[in-house]
Amino acid sequence: MGLDDRVRCCPDGLMTDRRHNVRVLDATIRDGGCCNAWQFSHDFVGRTFDALLASGVDIMEIGYLTSPGVYDTKSVGPWRFCDEDDLARVARPSRMKLAAMVDVGRIRPEDLRPAGDSLISVIRVATYGPDIAEAVDLLHAARELGYETFCNVMAVTECTPQEVDSFLAALHDSRVENVAVVDSFGALYPHQLRYLIRKYKNWLRPEQHVGVHLHNNQQQAFANTIAAIEEGVDFVDGTIFGMGRGAGNCPLELLLMYLDDPRHDVRPILAMLEEYDVLRDELRWGYQAPYAITGWLNRHPREAIARVQTHRGRAVEAFWEQLTKDAELPRNHRPQLHPES
Repeated sequence: MGLDDRVRCCPDGLMTDRRHNVRVLDATIRDGGCCNAWQFSHDFVGRTFDALLASGVDIMEIGYLTSPGVYDTKSVGPWRFCDEDDLARVARPSRMKLAAMVDVGRIRPEDLRPAGDSLISVIRVATYGPDIAEAVDLLHAARELGYETFCNVMAVTECTPQEVDSFLAALHDSRVENVAVVDSFGALYPHQLRYLIRKYKNWLRPEQHVGVHLHNNQQQAFANTIAAIEEGVDFVDGTIFGMGRGAGNCPLELLLMYLDDPRHDVRPILAMLEEYDVLRDELRWGYQAPYAITGWLNRHPREAIARVQTHRGRAVEAFWEQLTKDAELPRNHRPQLHPES
């Protein structure tokens, strides 16, 4: 056994080759749109499409499909709807598939157009566990229209084991091809994610694929993605510069450097980072201590998002006190580790 080409203190061959088979899905415009109400320019989205295509990404999630009337079109940008005219200005048929997410309750099956009439070929349905029956109906409608389908059951960390069993049983009996473990609040550590991946794989049929969509509230998104790949997941999500709601997601550039395989090239993504860095200064996604607090408490980050926007990192202890004053803390938490004698 020789030495690792990059880290010479270690032998090569330590990693499995599972990383070479994983599909990479980029969610920058869709999840990143939560930061600016999907108001990206067509030119910016087009250049992002070109960079992702050149980098070897398998799927670009370019936004949402949403029924007319759900949102005021003046308050959100075009990537909340992904009309074909907008798609044609930024994308073209290629080996990289184009995906859109749909929210249960914000689109009707009859509002989906046939895949043959769209640049989009992948539909991801976002749902909560109690709404899984409606989600499966939507997934089946999308399959009938010719789309590859993914199901993202959000906020799994709020579910009981029995509730997870329930929605996995429904997905087992469905025709959905892909199911993601979704860490909506950035609450999971690698050992917990490994458990969930194994549970999903045990419940689902062998031909159904399992992947991950992870948030970075506790700086765990990249570490959790590595753990997921080691567990043999079939797909992983990333975003350029980690762009996404609140603390954001697994940075795509880190993921591609980790994969380090002939299918992927990180350089086109690196070429886009200066523009994304300017956006980050304006929109303020990425790790901040308030996001770590909501992640650790397994809470939706909405309060942390508001805190970061108004306090810019100040008064973090006060934020902790605000959220924990009436909350039941995890049993291992000891608020007074060193009581005075």
